[in-house]
Amino acid sequence: MRVAHLYAVPNAPERPRVADPDRRRLIADYLAGGTTIGRGRAPLHTDGLWLWPERFVAEARDAGLAPEPDLLGWMHTRAYRPPAPEPDERLTAAALRAWRAGPPAAPRRLVTYFVRVDEETTPERPLSLLRRTVTPTGGVTDEAVWRDLGWHPTNAFVSLRIDDELREVEPAEAAAVLDRWCAAWHAEALRRRATS
Repeated sequence: MRVAHLYAVPNAPERPRVADPDRRRLIADYLAGGTTIGRGRAPLHTDGLWLWPERFVAEARDAGLAPEPDLLGWMHTRAYRPPAPEPDERLTAAALRAWRAGPPAAPRRLVTYFVRVDEETTPERPLSLLRRTVTPTGGVTDEAVWRDLGWHPTNAFVSLRIDDELREVEPAEAAAVLDRWCAAWHAEALRRRATS
């Protein structure tokens, strides 16, 4: 059983965000489903392969904070319908053993965040949000956030417009930009739905 990445800071900038209301609901419904392990303040859920905490449900539904990409991909392949394995002692023992072991260690890498600004924008409300990831072997990946709130390859580090400036920002500042965009695009999607 695999434990979902727990994110030391719930709104970490590397955590996927979802603005689309329908996709949020699908993700939250999947996370609320499966089989519940434990009772009380912090129950866990499992679909037999993945294990995640109850708090993921509200984080997905209310803030658009999704679980890690591997779990999102698994949900998608299951059409967002979680299997509900029979709750028995064997399942509970396996879940608790996995929970104690924790999620797999994240690969070592150095991630630096940047905002692209011009005369009319600020680091809090930038033109774009970028990140550069460096692996221990020296591999470099440059990515930008697109409207789907996913990180995608970019050449923005080498092709700036003359009036643009790149500024390095702390992870918390990058997360705040992502959270603002997620909330704004979620509200926009809800308005479009209400008028159609």
